[in-house]
Amino acid sequence: MRRLRKYGTVWLLTVQDAMTYRLNFVISWLINLYTLLIPLAMWAMIFRETPDIAGYNAHSMTLYLVVIALLKYVVLADGIHYTIAGDIESGKLNQYLNKPVHYFAYMFFVNAGRRSIQFALLFIPLVVLLPGLTAAGLLAPDALPQQPGWAIVSALLGLAISFLIFYCLGLVAFWFVRYHVLFIFFSNVYWFLSGMWFPPDVFTSLEWLFRLVPFPYQVYFTAKICTNALTEREIMEGIGCQLLWIGILSAFSYWIWRKGVKSYQAVGG
Repeated sequence: MRRLRKYGTVWLLTVQDAMTYRLNFVISWLINLYTLLIPLAMWAMIFRETPDIAGYNAHSMTLYLVVIALLKYVVLADGIHYTIAGDIESGKLNQYLNKPVHYFAYMFFVNAGRRSIQFALLFIPLVVLLPGLTAAGLLAPDALPQQPGWAIVSALLGLAISFLIFYCLGLVAFWFVRYHVLFIFFSNVYWFLSGMWFPPDVFTSLEWLFRLVPFPYQVYFTAKICTNALTEREIMEGIGCQLLWIGILSAFSYWIWRKGVKSYQAVGG
């Protein structure tokens, strides 16, 4: 219980730290709203010319984008890899190695605090936008998830997958000084394969590729559950794949951490 309370304090301090900078809070709110409106406007124009694309119409695509917009700020651990790499590069990691906390758990709750703030930032714009989207005919009134329980389970598993991916990515700073270039390249590939810009199943010829990587199991799979696009069997298979990837990534993160710490030489801290 003490250990859990300790990491709960880490989460609370992260939230309080983010709330301290109110101007950043407002700017982030506006940016989040803007990044949601752009793809909505783009796809609305596309569907004026083509009523159906790979099984998606204007209603289903709008619902998908709205769900993805919410999920990506709640689930994705994007940015945590820069924090981890910075700790390694600056020597700050040495401070955590000498504290009664596990760095993995510490960063997990730091990320959870950040995700909580991002959820709040996007939840308000969504509440404002949803009535307008429904009135404009872009979102069906009965488009609520039919499997909310599995959607929540999938989102939590997606959160674990995302954190593990970016945690492992941040640890490459043990060996690569110029990790920024690698991070930029990874980010472009990552956003494409994760289904942030459009549903991966739009590209039917590349479906085999998406099945070989863990990225779609962060938010895309959960979004498909929320949009009622999957059967119960497909949901069970997807949950199984999420658990499998969590196991693989957990083992890999443990291995790369042990290997990295052994070769680590703190320059500062």
